[in-house]
Amino acid sequence: MYGESAAMANVSPAFELGAGVRRTILLVEDEDMVRALLAEVLRRQGYDVLSCAHPREGIEVCQRNSHRIDVLLTDMAMPEMNGQQMAKQILATLPDLRVLFMSGYSEQSLPEVGEMSSKYGYLQKPFTLSTLMRKLSEVLEEEAAPVQ
Repeated sequence: MYGESAAMANVSPAFELGAGVRRTILLVEDEDMVRALLAEVLRRQGYDVLSCAHPREGIEVCQRNSHRIDVLLTDMAMPEMNGQQMAKQILATLPDLRVLFMSGYSEQSLPEVGEMSSKYGYLQKPFTLSTLMRKLSEVLEEEAAPVQ
């Protein structure tokens, strides 16, 4: 995802489901630049994005918008509360929510997340736009939207 900014200008925002239904992503990332870049890229791909800087904010946004959130995309390492702790709180009330964790650490060094939900994925930072879109499609159990 890093290093693809020039290519992103040519990406077509075409990720809509039948009858114009759009997917909504709750993005929780404490790094301002990473959060802003991810939100922009996801919007260009056709997703609605609810963007939060902190886990507590993410929990609050999820409580207010739970009916429309399809995926929680969250960093694992954040101050105050990590992504797994936040996801567990959210999944207690929304057990069918899909979760895509991001981290600069290897997946093997992260706490076990498998017991939380069968609808989760992991994305190693840094990543490419096509890897992000493929992982989102896997978590959503949908065909990947084309990335140009």
